[in-house]
Amino acid sequence: MTSCGPRRSGALFVGLVVASSLSLLAVARAALPMRTATFAWTKGGTLLGTFNYRDAINNSVIAKKLKDGLEVRVFMRGYVYPAAGGDPIALTAASCKVAYQLWDEVYRVVRNGGATKTVANLKGVYRLCTDMDGLPIADKATLNNNPTAYYLAVKVEVNPMSAQTIAKIQQWVTRPAGANTSIGPGDALFASFVGVFMKNLATADYVVDFQTAAFPPP
Repeated sequence: MTSCGPRRSGALFVGLVVASSLSLLAVARAALPMRTATFAWTKGGTLLGTFNYRDAINNSVIAKKLKDGLEVRVFMRGYVYPAAGGDPIALTAASCKVAYQLWDEVYRVVRNGGATKTVANLKGVYRLCTDMDGLPIADKATLNNNPTAYYLAVKVEVNPMSAQTIAKIQQWVTRPAGANTSIGPGDALFASFVGVFMKNLATADYVVDFQTAAFPPP
């Protein structure tokens, strides 16, 4: 048996946690370094972004793991913010799994839970794992009610410690074809992702945080 009192208290607690997470996220994004990116709208009303985070695997910590043949998992989340300020209004994500095959001297790469692809060198790994070329960011309908410029705040985690984070991102990137491009505040995944964007936390083997310059509304 349940009672209305505890249910309201639980809802209030969840609301406070989400609000607290959003506040912490707002603080964290203020100090993010800038990174070059380009954006374009498709005729169908999808915002595409092009940028890279090669440094997520091109560093001594992760490079050694790859060289030793260890599997490396890269998870990216991109939060769409109004340039005028306020909370994020959309979220996109991508994932990649890569391992170097010591005997064959090739890399096996799986992007967004798809088929395994084989590449001969790190250039191929970058292309599949860290170079976002025309990544779907948000649907026009998501941004139409907010007539302002926007920017993308990006968090990349390599080998995240949280199995729950991995599962949630995989749930998003392997969604059925035809699903909405972006996760909005009304989606359960959105609230769960927002609280883990804070910097200076031991959330993964390696973390890259940055933001893009502002881009215009649709």
